[in-house]
Amino acid sequence: MLQKIKYSIIISLGAFLSFSCDDLLNQQPYSQLSEEQFWKSNADAESGVVAIYDGFQKTYASKYFTWGEFRGDNYQRSFQPPADALEMLNNAITASNGGALRWNAYYNAIGRANIAIENIQKIPSFNKQLLGEAYAARAYLYFHGLRVWGNIPVFTTPIKGLDQELLKPQSSAETVMNDVVIPDMLKAESLMTTLSNSYRFSLNSVYNLQAEVYMFKKEYAKAKVALDKIVATKLYTLVNTREAWQKQFLNDPGQGGKFQTSTEYIFNIKYSQTEDADRGGVFAVFFAGLPGYVISKKLDEKWLDKFPTDSTAWAAKYPTFTSKIKDAAGKTIYGDFRWYDSRELNYSTTALPNPRVAKYTKTNINPTFDDTDILVYRYSNALLLLAEAENQLGNTATAVNLVNQIRTARLLPTVKATEFKSKEDLEDFILDERQMELLAEGTRWWDLVRTGKAVKTMGPINGQTEEKILFPIFDRHLIDNPLLKQNPGY
Repeated sequence: MLQKIKYSIIISLGAFLSFSCDDLLNQQPYSQLSEEQFWKSNADAESGVVAIYDGFQKTYASKYFTWGEFRGDNYQRSFQPPADALEMLNNAITASNGGALRWNAYYNAIGRANIAIENIQKIPSFNKQLLGEAYAARAYLYFHGLRVWGNIPVFTTPIKGLDQELLKPQSSAETVMNDVVIPDMLKAESLMTTLSNSYRFSLNSVYNLQAEVYMFKKEYAKAKVALDKIVATKLYTLVNTREAWQKQFLNDPGQGGKFQTSTEYIFNIKYSQTEDADRGGVFAVFFAGLPGYVISKKLDEKWLDKFPTDSTAWAAKYPTFTSKIKDAAGKTIYGDFRWYDSRELNYSTTALPNPRVAKYTKTNINPTFDDTDILVYRYSNALLLLAEAENQLGNTATAVNLVNQIRTARLLPTVKATEFKSKEDLEDFILDERQMELLAEGTRWWDLVRTGKAVKTMGPINGQTEEKILFPIFDRHLIDNPLLKQNPGY
C-alpha cells in the first residue's frame, strides 16, 4: 500500500505539464515540503522512475505509430478511413488533429523525468542506475519531440505550479539536440550499471538511442561505435525460426495468448492488463474492424518482387536456393515468411483494398483489453542500422555481411557485395531490408526522414514536400501559449 501511495504522489507531481495554462490556475501547486517528505530513499527513487515509464505508456500508446509509421509508404487508405488517418495518408495534417499532435502526455512524461533528475541526486547514496534511466528517458523524449515538431519548448526543471513557467517560447531543434538530447544520453551512459533490461532503459538501449541520434546527425562513425558496443556484449541473438520470429510480436487470444518474447529485445514499452488502466493502442491502429491504414500495394509489390511466393518465379530468381519455409501441413512454400506473418491472409477485397497488418494479432478482440507491448529496439534493427553506418563509412563488405546475418536468420537467400554498384545503391537496399523486417514497428517514416528520402519516396504518392516533413503544432497549444509559433506550411 505504501508503494502505491508513493507512486500516486509521483504521478501528481508530474502532472502539471498536462494542463493548459487555464487548467493550471485551478490546480493546487505542490510545495517544497511535499518533495522533502517523499524523496528520502532509493525506494522513492524507484517509484519516481516507474512513474516516468507510466508516462511513456500514456505518451506512446498510439502516437508511437502516428509519429514514426503512418506517414511512410507502408500504408494506403482503408475502405472508410477516419478523418485523422486520411490526413496522415494524404499529407494534409491539420493543426486541429489532436490525436496526432496533442503533446500533453508527452510533456507530462518529461515533467516526471525532470522531477526524478532533480530529486534523486538529493538522496544519500542514491542509485546511479535510476538517475541514468531518468536522463535516458528525457533524452529519448526530446529526440522524438525535435523530430516530430522541430522547434519545441524545453523544460529541464520541475514546474512548481506557476502559470508563467508554462509560457515558454520554442527552442530550436538544434539547441534541443545539442543542449538536452546529447548531454542527457551521455550522462545516462556514465551513470548506468545495468547492461540489459528489455523493459527499462539500460546501457544497451542507451547505445541504441545514441546510434539513432548520431545517424540522424549523419555522424556515422559515432553511430558505429555505439552499435558496436551492443554487438560486443553478445547478449542478443537473432531468432532463426518462423515460429520464434512471430512470437516476438504476437499478442492474440486466438493464437495462444500473449507471447512477445525474444532474444532480440533491447528495449520495449510494456503494457499489462492487470497493472495498467491505460493500455496500448497497437490493436486499434493496425487491426480494428475497419482500420485507418492497410498495407500498401506498393509495399506488397516490392516484397513479392524480392521474394516471390510462386514456385516458378522463385526458382527463376533463386535457382540455387531451396526454400526452407513450410505451411501448417508441412508443405514447402515460397517467399518470405515475414510477408505471410505480417499481413492478414484472409481478408475481404470488397471491404478493404489491401490486408490489415497482422503482425501482432490475427484475431478481432475488444481493443480495451489490448496490452500489446511496443517494441522500440530489437537486435535486428540495431544490426541493420549498423549496416547503414558501415556502408556510409565505405565498409561495403561489412555492411553486406550484416544484412546477410538478418537474411540467414529469416531463412532467405544472401547477397554479395559485388551486386551493388554504389554506396547509394546499397543504402536503398538496406532501407528496403529495414522496411520489411521492421514493418509496423514505428521506424519507416524516421528512416525516410533521416536519409533525406521522404520527399523522393512520398512525393509521388501524396505530394510530400520538405516544408511539411515536420508536423504542425496543435492549434490549442498555440492558443494556450501565445509565445509558440506554428511550423511553416500550416
